[in-house]
Amino acid sequence: MKICFVGAGALGSAIGGTLAKGGSEVFLVDLNKAHVDAINRDGLIMREGGIDRPVKARAATDYSEVGVVELVIILVKSNYTQAAIESARSIIGPNTVVMSLQNGLGHEDVLAKVVGEDRLLAGKTYVGGVLLAPGHVIAGVAGKLTYIGELDGSISPRATRVAEEFKRAGLNTIVSSNIVGTIWDKLLINVATGAISGITRLPYGGLYKVPEVEAAALAAVAEAMAVAKAQGVVLSIKEPRDAWVMAAEGLPFEFKTSMLQSLERGLTTEVDFINGSVVRAGKACGIPTPVNETLVACVKGIEHRLMHFEHAPASVCRGKTMVYDKQSYVEHVAIRVKDIQWHIRFFREVLGMTLREVQGDADAPKQVWTIGGFQLISDPTFGGPEGRLGHIGVMTEDLEAALKEAGSWGVTHLPQGRNWLQLPDGLCLEVMQVSGPAVSQALAVNPRA
Repeated sequence: MKICFVGAGALGSAIGGTLAKGGSEVFLVDLNKAHVDAINRDGLIMREGGIDRPVKARAATDYSEVGVVELVIILVKSNYTQAAIESARSIIGPNTVVMSLQNGLGHEDVLAKVVGEDRLLAGKTYVGGVLLAPGHVIAGVAGKLTYIGELDGSISPRATRVAEEFKRAGLNTIVSSNIVGTIWDKLLINVATGAISGITRLPYGGLYKVPEVEAAALAAVAEAMAVAKAQGVVLSIKEPRDAWVMAAEGLPFEFKTSMLQSLERGLTTEVDFINGSVVRAGKACGIPTPVNETLVACVKGIEHRLMHFEHAPASVCRGKTMVYDKQSYVEHVAIRVKDIQWHIRFFREVLGMTLREVQGDADAPKQVWTIGGFQLISDPTFGGPEGRLGHIGVMTEDLEAALKEAGSWGVTHLPQGRNWLQLPDGLCLEVMQVSGPAVSQALAVNPRA
């Protein structure tokens, strides 16, 4: 099958790479240019059982070379579901099937508004993935189930065909006649720990040590189960404690929920598609959900604080670290120099900044990148002072949000690409998408401390 993953982070890369290894024609579309470039250059490096192996897959930041596909798999953050599927319209043909493997509830409703319910398959997976670096992922596939099904409960040829494609690649996949129940089962596990972990800032090892936290989690799951029952959903989880126990199975002490990770990075969470979906469904069927309403309110309050108060003027913050919803850091500064070899020797011998990458002949390179943030561009005929700034490379967590915001600041897009910006006074920026927690890790370093 020709399959496109809309969102190729940790999970999209793990599943997409597994399918590519099994012989599927896989396209990984993601805004993280460094990740995309690494996959196209070196293959997707997949670590399974502690061993790294490259897998050939095609990656892109847009859909210009993808063409119409047979299956679209959505694996972006829930908040971006509608924007993601709208951007992928060009690859959706008359017979294309669209399937979400995202956590939470309500994605199919969002997708149906754009592509129609008749195109949709529903899915839920317990496969895991961890993005180690651009183009390098840990794939937790062994023993992990994936469920696929029609929303009406029928066992259709297309669901069977997708499942067979998954199984051929080694993904343990079941065609479910109760995919809605399966989605709710996974939702209960997310309800048990996600928001409470985000609010308390506790990883799993601490979360399971506080009796009051457990009591609140069980109450939240009980509400969700009551809502599911009122909607006629058939669950395999029978008791709230089952979801609480299942949520932590096989996870290390320091494991953090995705909601906690988002809040630590100053990003909005998927609470609307987890606890928020329980609240909305409860209102629709007349079941009160006060615990989940409270959890949603607390998470929303934290998001609001991060966005509107922790980046107040310094006089208000009084020395606190300021946190923005969009976080970035300088990855390199590009400088034009007459004698590039002199500068290479200077930064290596005086400051120990060795070369990370070289373009061209090592004896006469066109440009080099040092470990430590310099991009030196050889320009022997340059008439200005030595060290003339070429551009600044900035890594950001949300490239699309940054580009959208930049549009209102009078910037000019340069011929090198849409992510190359010239500010009104002439300063040039190369803005790049970074993956995983790299920004928060970079910003956590205090070199003056």
